[in-house]
Amino acid sequence: MKKIISLLMLVMSITGTAIAQQEPGVTNADKIFNIPAGYLKRSFTADLGKGNKMQIELTDLEDLDRFKNIDSLLRIFLQDMAALKDSLTDELSAKRIDYFTDELGRKKIHIRLSKPDGASFLLQQGNLSALKLEQDTVIFSGSYVYKVTSTLLKPFTEMRYYRLSFFVNQLSDLNSLSSAGLNEKINSIQKSQKSRWVKGSDDTWHLKNGDQSIYSNHQPRGYVSGTGAGDYLTSLTTVSIQNYKNYFVPSVSLGIGLGYNNGKVKRELGLLWEPNFFFAKNAQGSLQTYRNDFLTFTYKRFPLKKEYDVQSFSFINGFSFGYLIRRKGEFFEKNTMRIGVQAASLLKGKINLEPVLYFNNFFKGVTPGLRLTVNF
Repeated sequence: MKKIISLLMLVMSITGTAIAQQEPGVTNADKIFNIPAGYLKRSFTADLGKGNKMQIELTDLEDLDRFKNIDSLLRIFLQDMAALKDSLTDELSAKRIDYFTDELGRKKIHIRLSKPDGASFLLQQGNLSALKLEQDTVIFSGSYVYKVTSTLLKPFTEMRYYRLSFFVNQLSDLNSLSSAGLNEKINSIQKSQKSRWVKGSDDTWHLKNGDQSIYSNHQPRGYVSGTGAGDYLTSLTTVSIQNYKNYFVPSVSLGIGLGYNNGKVKRELGLLWEPNFFFAKNAQGSLQTYRNDFLTFTYKRFPLKKEYDVQSFSFINGFSFGYLIRRKGEFFEKNTMRIGVQAASLLKGKINLEPVLYFNNFFKGVTPGLRLTVNF
């Protein structure tokens, strides 16, 4: 057995080294100017005409307030860039400017120039001129500490990020964007959360009755695919087996779930009808099935972090409460209740092991047990 464990550890260490060697290096600039994966939960794009676009990405929609006066933001940016104009003289290079404001209000600027692989030209009426093919990118981003309050949990702080990107044919186009109605587009996005979104023939989502220049490449109302952010109503189906005294009791559950998801933490409330099946001999000696039904309320809290996504084993914060609503046989006392506490979880919550307590009439006849549940 020790040899097998040692061999497994050796294989895992080799695999881990190989994976680490394949990962690209992260520069200091990446650490400063790139936003960590998984934080941006909402994304909207606005077509500004002539190929220019504006993209807004947020942790939370209320951070749109930071962009209510984009005209002023652009004006300050252009003033700051005046001192760096000598770094931007190459008209044919594609430029990316990162303009990051940290939680202390400090500004950090990073300029990247990408020279074209080859030369492109425009020949018109005998006149030859160099042709620029790639757009310039200006990214305003920032972070700040936000205090989260909850009725179920103690207040805690989290880091929020936001990013506003302009994709323009030339940096000089920024001077004329104030006439594109940028502030009005922000107001339209804020109001869009109560509006209906429809999917167009280009697979993007647009407001049905609203500014048609605003769209989302992901889901309606700008939710980013894969985060599952937002509130939702879903059906719940589970199959369980638990021990009760000297019985092993299978059960199925059908119900509805109401989820609250901010992209970092998901909370789910569930209400389920749960028939439990006992198999025992009746007075005639024949094997008979006895069905006892519980009405079960559940609460679960899932941390939506990268570490949680890749772990094969984790713990789910939550509890369940069941009340016996249909009794057959002498297995349960009248008014039997069952409570369960935090569950050990496998496969991202698909398989859960939950310690439970059965009791009646306020903790009389307490019986402990374990409940193994598979969620579909």
